[in-house]
Amino acid sequence: MIDDDSAVADGGEPTESAKPRPPYSERPIARARQAKAQEMIERLVAEGHVRIADPDDDEVAEWRRVVNYAKRHGLEPTGKRIAKVPYGGPGLELFLAEGPHPNARSQRPTAVGGPVPVPARLGHLHPVVAALKDDESRLVMPSALRRRSLLLLQGLAAEVVRRGYEVQKARSSFFPREGGVDVVVDGFAYTVTAR
Repeated sequence: MIDDDSAVADGGEPTESAKPRPPYSERPIARARQAKAQEMIERLVAEGHVRIADPDDDEVAEWRRVVNYAKRHGLEPTGKRIAKVPYGGPGLELFLAEGPHPNARSQRPTAVGGPVPVPARLGHLHPVVAALKDDESRLVMPSALRRRSLLLLQGLAAEVVRRGYEVQKARSSFFPREGGVDVVVDGFAYTVTAR
């Protein structure tokens, strides 16, 4: 067995030690993606949108990587975000939208009231939940699941009323296994369904 030191001592060529890899930002692919991302941002600022008509799958994937690079590295203009939507079938349109993304962490509601208590028994029901309980064509499922669904909807209804909002009969049509209520907040009705 020959170790590296003996190979050098015997006049052989020393083995080349492993070179540390350059940081990601200095690698050719990263530099190319950074250049594309900066060019894209400049176009978006100047033109308002960038449309890619009839791209192939590889081109769409590359544009998504460029957009993600721009987002991850803070290249978006202050107060704006890059949005992408379908354009003309397989195409893609990129534009700068105002404010943070609706799903961003900064947009998530804070836990104001903590967990919503679920009642242990079906008593003192909200009128909408009581009507749902009496409607045997809704929540057609095993009785234990039906009871649990009604308890959850009652807990929700009680909390909605406690917070000053309104509960209405759901306007959506349901399959027989489903049932739900509409929660009305600032004039907008949001359907909550139990299945």
